[in-house]
Amino acid sequence: MKRMKKFIALGLVLATLVTSLTACGNKDNAPAGNEGQSTEEGGSAPENDANKDDAAPEGEDGSQEGGSEEGGAAPAEGAFKIGYNYFGPGSYALTTLAGNQSFVIEAFGDTYQDISDDFQVDKIVQDIENLISSGCDGIIIWLPADNLYQTVIDKCTEAKVPFVFADKVPSDPAIKEALMDNEYFAGAVGPANAEYGSLIAQYALDKGYKSCIISTGAQGDPTDTPRIEAFKETFEGGGGEVKQEVYTDSQDNIQPYTENALIAYPDVDFVYGTGSDYGIGACAAAKNQFLETKVLTSGLDSGALELLEDGTYMEFVNGDFWISGTMATVLLENYLHGNPIKDADGNPVWVDDIMPFEVSADQFADFKACFVDKSCYSTEEIQAMNGISYDEFMNIIKNYSLEERLAAGK
Repeated sequence: MKRMKKFIALGLVLATLVTSLTACGNKDNAPAGNEGQSTEEGGSAPENDANKDDAAPEGEDGSQEGGSEEGGAAPAEGAFKIGYNYFGPGSYALTTLAGNQSFVIEAFGDTYQDISDDFQVDKIVQDIENLISSGCDGIIIWLPADNLYQTVIDKCTEAKVPFVFADKVPSDPAIKEALMDNEYFAGAVGPANAEYGSLIAQYALDKGYKSCIISTGAQGDPTDTPRIEAFKETFEGGGGEVKQEVYTDSQDNIQPYTENALIAYPDVDFVYGTGSDYGIGACAAAKNQFLETKVLTSGLDSGALELLEDGTYMEFVNGDFWISGTMATVLLENYLHGNPIKDADGNPVWVDDIMPFEVSADQFADFKACFVDKSCYSTEEIQAMNGISYDEFMNIIKNYSLEERLAAGK
């Protein structure tokens, strides 16, 4: 009988070991199926170490589960499972944002589950519900529609699931005010979108450009709208003219829609792509029409920078490399690990001013080595953010720049 018990015990140990090894093999720092996919001419999905791994198993709701000991401590018993939605596969920007988030989750020793919205804004609420019902301990939300914020807030609050907003934050002051008193809200992090637009416009004016087309996403997008408004205020204020604003909510339509605008206005000086996908699409459109139109864009897409290095169409690229996903995840991880980061008045972090920086053609090699070939933050740097204070967190964001990250990586 004792010998039988020993065999049973040994069998249980072996089964546990096999299960652990299998889990360690499920590494996925980006939505499955995005690795190496082309976005437009010269564009591809991220290939940095932080964003490139084997596909995780697909769940019943189409989501992916991942998490491993690589990039952080091995998940301990009872480790948190964090969920996040991503808009859809194939976009360098969206894939990078997702990869930045999963990198932080694994560095903290936790696991994650991601789910694709299939490029359908209306599906996002359902996807958040699926993440809640699947048992996620916290959720990172990417939401490009102001009218849906209150709905997802209510879903998470009713389920008592902590949440953060990454990359896109509500523009309604009433929603922000209410979130300050929501015990499950761990914070929001987004870029200084108006600065993106005004910097592009000032560059165009300094070059003597007088006319342009704007290529952007769906109308009302909380990221693109302030970029367009600030761009127009600066560019038109300086005597420039916007001939047409091209709106599209489908990746497939970016190039043909922009091409149609260039057919109507072939003499414009440049196209402003409010995101890298739109800038890359504009380059392809100009090439198809045999035009010499220049393209200025926001979004540090590897493909956009390769086009910049080529110098034929792309002339200016700025962005922050979608760092909002990194920092929003740090907020959620701290909340879940018992350290909600709040200011002196007890309010959760609200950041909507991560500043963009320009990457010139001669800086591309350094940028690629620091941001594309690996995560711009090391695993050790992310782990050191566990337990930080409000002031420390805000200083990290304040100091973030191309020069700061290049210096840290040396």
